[in-house]
Amino acid sequence: MKIPNTEIVQLIKDIQNNKSKKVVIIPHVNPDGDAIGSSMALLHFFSESNNVKVIAPSSFPEFLKWLPNANEVLDYKLNTTESDALIEEASLIIIADHNAADRSGDIEDAIAKSGAVKLMIDHHPEPSYPVDYQISCISVSSTAELVYNFISEINTSAFNVKIASAIYVGIMTDTGNFMHNVHPDTFKIVSDLMEYKIDRDYIYNQVFNNYSLGRMRLLGYALSDKMEVIESLGTAIISLNKEELERFNYQVGDTEGFVNMPLAIQGVNASILVMERDGEVKLSFRSKGDIAINTIAKKYFGGGGHKNAAGGVEKVLSADETVKKLEEILLDNKEILTNQL
Repeated sequence: MKIPNTEIVQLIKDIQNNKSKKVVIIPHVNPDGDAIGSSMALLHFFSESNNVKVIAPSSFPEFLKWLPNANEVLDYKLNTTESDALIEEASLIIIADHNAADRSGDIEDAIAKSGAVKLMIDHHPEPSYPVDYQISCISVSSTAELVYNFISEINTSAFNVKIASAIYVGIMTDTGNFMHNVHPDTFKIVSDLMEYKIDRDYIYNQVFNNYSLGRMRLLGYALSDKMEVIESLGTAIISLNKEELERFNYQVGDTEGFVNMPLAIQGVNASILVMERDGEVKLSFRSKGDIAINTIAKKYFGGGGHKNAAGGVEKVLSADETVKKLEEILLDNKEILTNQL
């Protein structure tokens, strides 16, 4: 995919030619592998020419903190004054892996007040972020894939092992280790990334084989005690309330991948994780094939996302109450869930 707007390419080149220009990169709240991978790749891309900083709206999982320079990412909640100053001084703000202002969390107001040029790079549908420029495409595997194309259009020689590793993390995590939402260009990009001597085995182990004991026990509990399978709908629900998370010493990122697990069950084609955190209930939706699970996330939980991967929020009900509401919704939308694969 080519970047359609040549103004973006010229904008970036002009910024890189002026070392006094400052760049701030902002992933979404509760950043995942794609958000952090994309952000770190952009940080390394700009670091040769500009003062650049990644500011995250909230903390990110431990299994991503091995990435080069990840220790320099500012947590906005812990460094609000410093972060606000950096955003105010920025010439360019890049919104990474999200396309709505509220997904920037507590940073939303500071971004809105900033006079910086704002560029959004994202692969989710229905962008609404008020930015000056956007690189938006829903047919790619990940935002990291868009970042690869972005850097390629501007300066192919800028690639190095740090950038390549970060992009690989983004693609690998957002595709579930290349299990969904991939296309021929995805593998062509990964092939190119391998030319930069990334350590694929090391990256996999750091991301997928680096969990805490508490996380593994939480997973066992979730599958054995908290998973409900509605066979008539081919759907599984896992619910975890605040007390249960605390019991297993929950850390950010511990439930990463939980929602995908039930899809390995024969006859289960949709899976939903219901989790009580930060005073609200977050829902993650996954499905196989032609089951457009995002329609339920959008219609009933103010969310959205891709056809087979989406999210939503319930701000009033408890986790248990949300499950009851969800069960009724699923029955009312049986035609979506029983779509033939």
